[in-house]
Amino acid sequence: MKLPAKQIRYHATSMELAAYLDERYVEMHIRTDIGQNIAVVCERDSIFAIQRHIEQTRRECPEISTWQTGMDSGGLRTDDQRSYEAAVSEG
Repeated sequence: MKLPAKQIRYHATSMELAAYLDERYVEMHIRTDIGQNIAVVCERDSIFAIQRHIEQTRRECPEISTWQTGMDSGGLRTDDQRSYEAAVSEG
């Protein structure tokens, strides 16, 4: 069995969108719990696809707003660790 490549995972403490109208692009600015600042450049109107996905998820899974985040001893969020282990076991 081939294991998936290890993903870089961050715990975001804040996120914001920055629109650069003159240059015609949007960035997602993310600050992590270890103080890193990450900027992700979004292709053209892809941010609107993300917005639609978020709205769809909110309608279909409103319970997400009640979830709490806990950390394990390795620094992973406990829910993330369970999801990762499930994905690996499924192959």
